[in-house]
Amino acid sequence: MKRKYVIGLLLIVLGSGACKKLNDLSPLAEYTDKTLWSSEEDIQAAITGCYKSWEPVGAFPLLFRDAVTDNGVNLNDQAAESFAAGRYDQLLTFGTGSEIYNYGTITYCNWFLENIDRADDLNIDPGYKARIIAEARFLRAYRHFLLAQFFRNVPMVLHTQSLVEARMQEPSSQQEIINFVLAELEAITPDLPLSYTNANDKGRITRGAALALKARIELFTKKYDDCIATCNQLMSAPFNYSLYANFQDLFRPQFANSAINSEIILESQYALNYNQKSQLAQLALYPVGSSRVIATQSLVDAFETMNGKTIDQDASYDPLQPYQNRDPRLAATVICPGQSYNGITFDPITPPGGGGGPIIIGGGGGPVIIGGGGGGGTIGGGGTIGGGGGPVIIGGGGGGGTAAGYTLNASNYKKGFSNSTTGYNFKKYLSVLNDYWNTAYGLNSLGNTGGNVIVIRYAEVLLTYAEAKIEAGQTDQSVYDAINKVRQRAGMPQVDASTHPDQTALRALVRRERRVELAGEGLRWFDIVRWQIGPEVIKDVYDCLNGTITKDPLNPFAPPVMTLTPNSSTVQYQRTFTPKYYIFPIPLEELQINKKLVQNIEYQ
Repeated sequence: MKRKYVIGLLLIVLGSGACKKLNDLSPLAEYTDKTLWSSEEDIQAAITGCYKSWEPVGAFPLLFRDAVTDNGVNLNDQAAESFAAGRYDQLLTFGTGSEIYNYGTITYCNWFLENIDRADDLNIDPGYKARIIAEARFLRAYRHFLLAQFFRNVPMVLHTQSLVEARMQEPSSQQEIINFVLAELEAITPDLPLSYTNANDKGRITRGAALALKARIELFTKKYDDCIATCNQLMSAPFNYSLYANFQDLFRPQFANSAINSEIILESQYALNYNQKSQLAQLALYPVGSSRVIATQSLVDAFETMNGKTIDQDASYDPLQPYQNRDPRLAATVICPGQSYNGITFDPITPPGGGGGPIIIGGGGGPVIIGGGGGGGTIGGGGTIGGGGGPVIIGGGGGGGTAAGYTLNASNYKKGFSNSTTGYNFKKYLSVLNDYWNTAYGLNSLGNTGGNVIVIRYAEVLLTYAEAKIEAGQTDQSVYDAINKVRQRAGMPQVDASTHPDQTALRALVRRERRVELAGEGLRWFDIVRWQIGPEVIKDVYDCLNGTITKDPLNPFAPPVMTLTPNSSTVQYQRTFTPKYYIFPIPLEELQINKKLVQNIEYQ
């Protein structure tokens, strides 16, 4: 038990520190280096420690990264909003930058890699040893990739450092770091398994994860032929990835962890009361959450109509009924005005004064059934999100809930306390609130959840393949097939050479597909940078149209009537593109610690 305690303490301290803090750990590290590598249990604990916070959960977690793009806004981080608006001054406290600019995971992985040979006396299986070394190398490579993408030229740290070394290390170029990461991923792939059979190993790095990250980086760096080849590996045997049938359920914790879900390639693991995930509380509606990270009108407008056309191309689109007949992924991604959501009709546009108090969902009287009957629970007038032909059940089965459950207010007026100022909330991961109520994924607060976060999934691989083929000038039927798999799962019309005949049309299509399919999953900023479209998309943030939503008091099951006021959408946040948007500033404290660092020219 003493050894377990020491290991746990070491993981906590190393997991929270950067290289510059390593000198404070010398006595603890010296003690554990002499005693840690004496059993297979110790080795398992040591490699597990490498996973601590490898994908950040603090000021700039994956689920918040779209808030510095045209997809969202983070009302809690004014420095991040200043960055998105082109007004950022490096003297501001930028929680976003200081969290990403962190070598804690890299430090621990280096420590593990430098000490794993101490366990040779245990005669551990060579294949197992090669695998856990590959896991540590992946995590170290992943963190270097983030550093290079966000900050450009930074130190490449491949061994544990003293405080003096950390303060004097020259930065490596972004290209040098990317070359290293790609080489690492290539080298470790054969040592990683296709999958894990032990439930305790869920979330560990697989061969597919290494290849999928490699494909992502190859796309980002315009290595299109390499990217195509890597994607082809993932799309062929021995891999058996496929799209999960139900887009909305893909993000619910019990289905994300299902054995029949073959879409998730890599996810960040969370656990109640240990490595808990707190960001859902900032996404959720008040009073369950605080609506601090919200969606934009621009994102809503990006979703096509069910006719497979953009809203400015489809003559049947009604701007005064904007949420009807739309790509079903809209209703699964964003909570829009008038949508039935966890027992309420979401209403951010009707001024308060009408309607009742909070509605309890998931009560003891049985589940509330929404969208029943033969129609399959259509949401927003198009497709069957979460229905599949039967009713959508909220609060029953799978996710649990109790006689109390989570409660929502009947009014969500956009000018009210802790409500979305744009009139839109993100819905991914929160389609059924009671998934996180007294279950394995949550207790009675969204501030402490154990639901995992998807980092890479197969839909991204399909769209990555399609984009690489398009940009390489290699358009063939496989490009349409890859895009159509993603669209067909959503219930959208298929595309072909008659609808999208050339590179220009296909490029616009695949870029739109990436935006709507992956919205809220932390990739939009990378896409904007890669495509250099900042001037086109970084513009003022508008809210939804004003109006009223009226319910029939004599028939509570009748759909509400929404009346919108034309041209009433207004600017909520002013944004202007500047070139500094394409790179993050190196945090000022890091420049003060390491005099070899040079601030990015955009911020000088």
